Amino acid sequence: MARARKKEPAGSRVEDAMGRLEDSLGALDDSLEGIDDSLDDLDRLLNVWSREIPALDPLTEGIVERLSILDHEFGASLDETLASFGLDRRSYHLLGRLRAAGPPYRRTPGQLARGLRLSSGAMTNRLDRMEEAGLIRRLPDPNDRRGVLVEPTEQGHATWDRAVEVQAQREALFASVLGETERAELHRLLRRLMRAFPSDHHAAKLADVVGEGESSS
Repeated sequence: MARARKKEPAGSRVEDAMGRLEDSLGALDDSLEGIDDSLDDLDRLLNVWSREIPALDPLTEGIVERLSILDHEFGASLDETLASFGLDRRSYHLLGRLRAAGPPYRRTPGQLARGLRLSSGAMTNRLDRMEEAGLIRRLPDPNDRRGVLVEPTEQGHATWDRAVEVQAQREALFASVLGETERAELHRLLRRLMRAFPSDHHAAKLADVVGEGESSS
């Protein structure tokens, strides 16, 4: 009969992940030194397409392509951080929604499913996996005899906190290639560019970021 694997303490797993990521942050810091404004491969590609398609505006296409590349790179960075803590994006966002609810950090499965745009079956499977991993627990809902509430465990709180902390450090390092004034100006310009699209187009994405989007009742 196979022996059950001893479960490693949650704090130990978090600290091990922090140690690995601190090493990667040091390497990232070194790699960002000496970055300049010289032309890159995208500039050269845009020059080719400008020659072949005279109606194409290379500045507009450059903005769009760079935003797309940056979205991919920031996403890959987030995935790497989450994987180090045993999380994926949906478990990360689910914990974030519970935290955004405020003390006592509880939501019904239905509220979570609507906010994360999952079916009830998919949400049940997600909660099963997260409960097995020790990240959340289910409690009886005092307002519904047949219902349950979901809340983070101590491990869930700690894992989410440290993942957010590490990813914020990584993103700050990426952004450090710009000065403070440049970052403020870029933020202002991106805000204006976002307003070129109907607000409801990015409302769902913003809900993922801030952990809102469903009733707090």
